[in-house]
Amino acid sequence: MKITPKYVLPSIIIAGILLRIYFNIGHIFSDDAYYSYLSYTLLDGEFARDYLGYPIFPLRITFLSITALSFNVFGINEFATIVIPFLLSIANLILTYKLAKLLTGDENVSLLSALLMAFFPTDIVFSTICFVDLPNIFFINLGIYFLYKSYKLSKNHLAIVGGILFFLSMQIKENIYYTTILLIILLVYIIVQKKNFSTQIVIALLFIVLNIFIEGIVCLFFHKNLLYRFTLLQQNYNYSYYDFFPHTAQKIGNVKNYWRNLFDQIFIINSKAIFLRRFYLFLPIIASIKSMINIRKKENLLLTFWFLGTLLFLIAFTTSFTEYKPLDLKRSWYIYPLLMPMIIITALFINGMKRNLRYILVCVYIIGGVIMCTHYEVYFNKENKSELKSFIAENQHRKIFADHFTKYSVDLIRCYSDLTKSERIPGSDFNWTELHKGDWVLYNQKHIDELKLQKYNFPDFSILKSDLFGRVKNYGDFIIYEKVE
Repeated sequence: MKITPKYVLPSIIIAGILLRIYFNIGHIFSDDAYYSYLSYTLLDGEFARDYLGYPIFPLRITFLSITALSFNVFGINEFATIVIPFLLSIANLILTYKLAKLLTGDENVSLLSALLMAFFPTDIVFSTICFVDLPNIFFINLGIYFLYKSYKLSKNHLAIVGGILFFLSMQIKENIYYTTILLIILLVYIIVQKKNFSTQIVIALLFIVLNIFIEGIVCLFFHKNLLYRFTLLQQNYNYSYYDFFPHTAQKIGNVKNYWRNLFDQIFIINSKAIFLRRFYLFLPIIASIKSMINIRKKENLLLTFWFLGTLLFLIAFTTSFTEYKPLDLKRSWYIYPLLMPMIIITALFINGMKRNLRYILVCVYIIGGVIMCTHYEVYFNKENKSELKSFIAENQHRKIFADHFTKYSVDLIRCYSDLTKSERIPGSDFNWTELHKGDWVLYNQKHIDELKLQKYNFPDFSILKSDLFGRVKNYGDFIIYEKVE
C-alpha cells in the first residue's frame, strides 16, 4: 500500500504539537527577558526606554514586533511570548514536508523528514522559549522554499515572496548572511558552468541588498550612521566578549597564540559541538556521511551543497568583518541554520535502508529525542524555575530588588502590572537602607558574575547573609532574601 500524507502527516503534526505542549519550558530568565522587555516597550510606545542589555537586540525588530503583536492579542504575559515560536515550530513541520518533497520528489523521504523534525529535541524545547533562532530560520527556510519553487516553475512572483521573507529575517538575526553567500556561489555556478542565468536568485539577492539599503537610510536618519547595524554588532562583541573568539578558545588551551586558539575553536570546540553533542542525536554525522555518498553518486547535489555550505559557515564563519573570528557553538540552539538540510539528508539516508532496519532506527530516534527533551529540562532547570515563577506571581504585593537582567524577568512574570513593585540594584554605591522591612532581594550569583563581565558594577552582596536579611526561599541558583530589620 502506498504511503500518502492524508493521514500520516496530520498524525506527525499532532504528535509534534503534543510533544511541544508536554515539554513546554517557558520563560528561562535568559535572553528571553530582554526580548520580552523590548517587545513590551514597543507595544507601550516607548521603545527600548531605559534598556540595559545586548546592543544588537533592539535591531531585531521583526521578532520584537511579532512578540508585541502577540502581547496585543493574548495579553501581556509569559504565555504570549511563546505563542509565536510555538506556532512557527508547528508550521515548520509542514514546511519540512513541503521542502523535502520539492527537493527530493520522494513522498516517503518527505514524511520521514517531517517525523524527524517533529521529534528533534532542540526544536521541541525551543518552540516554547522566546528566542530568535527558531523564528529567524523559519523565515529563511520558507524563503528558500518559495525561491526554489519559483526557479522550478519559472514564476518570478514566487521569488519576490521569497525575497520578502529574506528581508524580514534580516531584522531578526544575521544568519541570512550564510544564505546570501550560498546564493551568490550558486548563481556564479549557474552562469559559469550551466551557461544560464537565474532571475529568481537575483530577485532574492536584490531584496537582501534592499534591506541593507533601507535599514542604512533609517539608521542614518536616526543615528547618523549608515552602517549602524555593523557598528552595533561590533559593540555587541565588545559587550559580551567572553562569549566570542578568541576568549572562548583561550579557556581550552590557556594560551593567547592566535593560530592555536583558531585551531582549538574550529576543530575542537565547534566541531565537537556539532558532531558530538547528545542533543543532536548524531544527525550531523549521519548527514555528513550521506553527503559524501551524494557527491560520489552525484545525487541530491543542491541539497548537499546547502548542508555542507551551511555546515562550513556555521563552524568557521567570522563574527566580525574587521577580523576573522569564528562563532563559538557551545549553545545548542545555534544548530538551527543547519537543521533543515540536515534533517532532509538524514531522512534520505534512513529511507535507503531495508524496511525493518528503517523502522528500528526511527524508533531509536524517537526514544532518543524524548530522552533528550528530559535532559533539556534539567539543563534549563525547568522545575526550579517553574516554582520560582509561581512564587513570584503569587506574591505580587512584595517589592523585589534585583539586578536589571533579573528584574526584566520579574516584570514579565508579573505581567508588567505594577513596575513600582520591582527595583534595580544599580552600582556599587547602592544604599541598602532603601529597602524597607518585608522587601525582597532576588539574587543569582551567576547573573551577577556575567553582568560584571559586561562592565556593570554592583554593591557588596555579602550583606544579604547578615542579620538584616533572612532567606525566604531558594530555587536552584536563585535565592530570595527578605529585609527583616
